[in-house]
This record gives sequence, structure tokens and C-alpha cells, in this order.
Amino acid sequence: MPKKQSTAAKKARRTTRQGAKYTSALRQHHTPRTATARLTPGERGALEMSLDGHVRTAYNTDSLSWTGWDVAAGQDLQDLFPDGGQLQLTRSERGMLEDQATELWGTVPFHQTADAYALAVVAAIRGRGGRIADWDVHVDEDRRIYITLGEGDEDREPGEDRPLRWVVGWMDTSGWFTFLEAAPDESLGSCLSDLACPVMALPEDVAAEVAHLWGGAPVGEPLPGLEEPGRNWRPPHGYVQDPPVTGDATDVVLDLERSLSVYLHHPAATGTQGA
Repeated sequence: MPKKQSTAAKKARRTTRQGAKYTSALRQHHTPRTATARLTPGERGALEMSLDGHVRTAYNTDSLSWTGWDVAAGQDLQDLFPDGGQLQLTRSERGMLEDQATELWGTVPFHQTADAYALAVVAAIRGRGGRIADWDVHVDEDRRIYITLGEGDEDREPGEDRPLRWVVGWMDTSGWFTFLEAAPDESLGSCLSDLACPVMALPEDVAAEVAHLWGGAPVGEPLPGLEEPGRNWRPPHGYVQDPPVTGDATDVVLDLERSLSVYLHHPAATGTQGA
């Protein structure tokens, strides 16, 4: 007769099942998608490639790699120079990773994928008594969060002698850091310092790391009168705080995308209270 499972064993099995469900979106597409691109003569001998409603310049096979497509077997892109023609493409490994990242985010466009995480961290900082002057998400090749601490510009005294404010920053290629904002006669800030927390650190951990910048409450100390959305929020099993980012903004890291997508349901992003 098999032994009766303990409560701890049952919980462990349930957690494992939840984790398997959570990571199911990471399965590779075993059949790469195919597409037909139309190439027409462009400037300076290049070809203009029309694909998925976008027009890109194609100089050689290597120039296609960043698009997530490879030239299908049996073709040579060079044969289409200079007159153009039809080009059969197949989704590359990078393209399949991009497709999976898109599935994780659903209908959220790429330039908004860090907004929910930023809102959760802003709420956590406010929950520790920090004032937020402004926050923003910048998207270029990488995604960056900038959270300026202190008073807003409209509440500050004019003039060059006003104190510089601290900025809490994040990049999807390297993680969290802080710096002093630029002085009126400077273009760049100073005192750049990396924070000792993972790339996808939980919002309350980021807030705890920067609380000293405004003399904030120590970790665990209650803050009467301050309500932090998601104070008891916890990510699902399998959440990766330290995904293996490479520092290359063109790399697709599914663990990073999966962790970011969790914050779409964070109370600070959805406008709800509680966990």
C-alpha cells in the first residue's frame, strides 16, 4: 500500500504543477513560420524589402538577421540584385523567440512592456515614504525606466542653486542603478552607481535599496497612513528575478519578458488595491 502523502508533499506537487503551467508559454514553435518578401530597387544599389507591412533595406543576408527572418534554403539574396523580385523567408531562431515574447505580452506593444514594472516600483517607493517628481520609460534599442525622486519642477524654487535630485534607473540589459540628475549647465548626470539587486528585483526590494536617498524607513518598519498598492503581492511560482541578460539590446531573453509580463496584473498597474 502506498504511503499517504504529507501536506507538505501535496503543496510541493501543486507548486510544481503551477510552475509548469506558468512556463508553458516558453515552448518553442517547432514549425518555423514562412513568408514571402517583395524586394524592389532602392537607393545606392540596395533593395527595399516589403514584409509584414514594413519596408526595410536589404544589403545582404546578414542584414536580414536582425529582422528575425532567414532566407529559405535554395535561394541567394544576391541573385536579386539589382532588379529585385520575390524572396522566400523562414522564421529564424531569434524570430521564434520574438514571437514567444509577443505571445507573453498579448496585445501590449513593445514600447509599453516596461510601464507596468515602472508603476509597481513607483508605488513601492511611495509606500516607503519616497516622493516621486516624475517617472518615464524610454525605448530605443533597449528599454529604460527613469524615476526622479523629490519635488516636481512646479514645486521647486527657480534658480541654479536648487539641490540636484536622485534618479533611480533601470535598463533591460543591465538592471537597476542610481545617479544625480544633471545640473542646469550639464548634459549628463553624475554619481552613477549600480544597485545591489537583480535585474527583475521585486518592487519592494528596489524601494528598500534606494530608501536611504530620502531617509526612508528601514526594511520591515510599518509606515502608518501610507498605502502601497500590492504590498502583499507576490509573483507566481517560476518568476525569474535574475534573467541571464547579455548586455546586447538585440537579444531576446524570454525569462526577462516573462517576468515583465507578470506586472501587467500588478495592482499598481491595474489601478486596484490589495493583492
